[in-house]
Amino acid sequence: MDLLEYAQKLVAKGDNNQSQNAQYLQTLISNNSPTKSDNKQPHNNTPLLIGGLVIFGISVLAIGYL
Repeated sequence: MDLLEYAQKLVAKGDNNQSQNAQYLQTLISNNSPTKSDNKQPHNNTPLLIGGLVIFGISVLAIGYL
Protein backbone atom coordinates (compact mmCIF):
# COMPACT_ATOMS: atom_id res chain seq x y z
CA MET A 1 0.00 0.00 0.00
CA ASP A 2 1.24 3.40 -0.91
CA LEU A 3 1.64 6.08 1.75
CA LEU A 4 -0.67 8.39 -0.19
CA GLU A 5 -3.42 5.76 -0.30
CA TYR A 6 -3.02 5.14 3.43
CA ALA A 7 -3.26 8.86 4.17
CA GLN A 8 -6.38 9.17 2.01
CA LYS A 9 -8.03 6.28 3.85
CA LEU A 10 -7.21 7.88 7.20
CA VAL A 11 -8.65 11.20 6.05
CA ALA A 12 -11.82 9.52 4.78
CA LYS A 13 -12.20 7.60 8.03
CA GLY A 14 -11.61 10.75 10.07
CA ASP A 15 -14.23 12.70 8.11
CA ASN A 16 -16.73 9.92 8.72
CA ASN A 17 -16.04 9.97 12.46
CA GLN A 18 -16.32 13.75 12.55
CA SER A 19 -19.68 13.71 10.80
CA GLN A 20 -20.95 11.03 13.19
CA ASN A 21 -19.76 13.08 16.16
CA ALA A 22 -21.38 16.20 14.75
CA GLN A 23 -24.70 14.39 14.29
CA TYR A 24 -24.50 13.01 17.83
CA LEU A 25 -23.76 16.44 19.29
CA GLN A 26 -26.63 17.94 17.31
CA THR A 27 -29.06 15.39 18.75
CA LEU A 28 -27.78 16.10 22.25
CA ILE A 29 -28.22 19.83 21.76
CA SER A 30 -31.71 19.45 20.32
CA ASN A 31 -32.77 17.14 23.17
CA ASN A 32 -31.47 19.49 25.87
CA SER A 33 -32.63 22.80 24.40
CA PRO A 34 -35.99 22.97 26.27
CA THR A 35 -34.34 22.46 29.64
CA LYS A 36 -31.72 25.08 28.87
CA SER A 37 -34.37 27.69 28.09
CA ASP A 38 -36.00 26.97 31.47
CA ASN A 39 -32.69 27.37 33.27
CA LYS A 40 -32.04 30.78 31.71
CA GLN A 41 -35.00 32.28 33.58
CA PRO A 42 -34.84 31.24 37.23
CA HIS A 43 -38.02 31.60 39.22
CA ASN A 44 -37.09 34.07 41.96
CA ASN A 45 -40.22 35.21 43.79
CA THR A 46 -38.46 36.74 46.81
CA PRO A 47 -38.88 40.42 45.73
CA LEU A 48 -42.58 39.83 45.09
CA LEU A 49 -43.03 38.23 48.49
CA ILE A 50 -41.25 41.06 50.30
CA GLY A 51 -43.20 43.68 48.35
CA GLY A 52 -46.48 41.99 49.17
CA LEU A 53 -45.64 41.83 52.86
CA VAL A 54 -44.69 45.52 52.91
CA ILE A 55 -47.95 46.53 51.22
CA PHE A 56 -49.92 44.31 53.61
CA GLY A 57 -48.16 45.84 56.62
CA ILE A 58 -48.80 49.39 55.43
CA SER A 59 -52.45 48.60 54.78
CA VAL A 60 -52.84 47.08 58.27
CA LEU A 61 -51.30 50.23 59.81
CA ALA A 62 -53.53 52.49 57.71
CA ILE A 63 -56.66 50.57 58.72
CA GLY A 64 -55.57 50.65 62.36
CA TYR A 65 -55.26 54.44 62.34
CA LEU A 66 -58.76 54.81 60.83
